[in-house]
Amino acid sequence: MVESFDSIGNKLIDQALNPAIYLLSALAFVWFLYGVVMFILARVNGEEEGIKKGKQHMLWGLIGLAIMFSAGSIYKIITSFFE
Repeated sequence: MVESFDSIGNKLIDQALNPAIYLLSALAFVWFLYGVVMFILARVNGEEEGIKKGKQHMLWGLIGLAIMFSAGSIYKIITSFFE
């Protein structure tokens, strides 16, 4: 049976976007954990600059996670709307 172009396009988008969202979410989480480790090590060593950088990494990691969660939610809403 021949699939329509819409069906092929939906599968392509589905196979490309879902892994991209998961990958970027994982990267944001790793960035957050890197910031936590950097913060703890700098705190133990008493390095003010390291503490500041660790906090910045944690903040950007959380922002990245929020963005990816929002993107995933918007994607789910749009795909369920067009089904």
